[in-house]
Amino acid sequence: MGTILDNSLFVQKPDKFQELSGAVEQFNARYNGSNIIQDDIFSILKNYARTKEIALELLRFPTRDDDFCALTCVKKGTIFVYVNSWLPLSNQIFAAAHELYHIWCFIEEKDASVLRKGSFLNASAMEDDVKDSEDREANAFAGMLLVPAKALFEQMRIYGIPREKQSLEDIVRLMAIFSVPYKAILLRLYEERYMDIDRVKEFLEIKKEVLEKEIGYVADAERWRRRTPEVIQMGNLRQLMEQNQEHELLADSRANSDQEIYSQILQRHKFGRG
Repeated sequence: MGTILDNSLFVQKPDKFQELSGAVEQFNARYNGSNIIQDDIFSILKNYARTKEIALELLRFPTRDDDFCALTCVKKGTIFVYVNSWLPLSNQIFAAAHELYHIWCFIEEKDASVLRKGSFLNASAMEDDVKDSEDREANAFAGMLLVPAKALFEQMRIYGIPREKQSLEDIVRLMAIFSVPYKAILLRLYEERYMDIDRVKEFLEIKKEVLEKEIGYVADAERWRRRTPEVIQMGNLRQLMEQNQEHELLADSRANSDQEIYSQILQRHKFGRG
């Protein structure tokens, strides 16, 4: 089997996978409902922290490094989450859902260790080179959250996608529907027993250029593969700066300096020098 299967929670710890499946179903029901999440994951992440009365800052700006996906840390009681907007949008969505698991563990006091030392997500850990047990759980959490079993069954029925012997076009269609990376949808099909091991291996051996060509044929698939370097979200930094000025909390020289630095950050990323 490919490492995506070998390293999956479904294979490594099936009992834990089933336990987590129930937790994800409850989380989805409370914080999302029956919607297919896609890029609403960023709103869900923030709303979850808000309902728990935990301060959270979501940062998204481009770092031109395909290996650097996301990071999360806690500083003075505030959770800071960074997602690299240089990545294809489907990868950003999966990375945010992955980090949401670490945040969920921290807030629900299931395991605070990861966020106390900081969580760093690179591309290999998000796909198939998972060495940390909590990252393995986070990948499973993200996959089940973004591609719920019931929604997967319904969308396969609606689009006439067979329960077995799916084509590459079918796989790309599902990627577009749920806005997740290629390997993530293959793993979810395997976990829900719509695809056997040999078939997963066949799809994993498909060349990247063949996959990219097929993505170009499927409506809506390409936009979830698009990089979004224009997306720059700095949490509530702008709001705090304006409040400082409005209430005259800082000297004019400091306020002007802060504004200049903020503008430089925006300009640097706007012109791709970040």
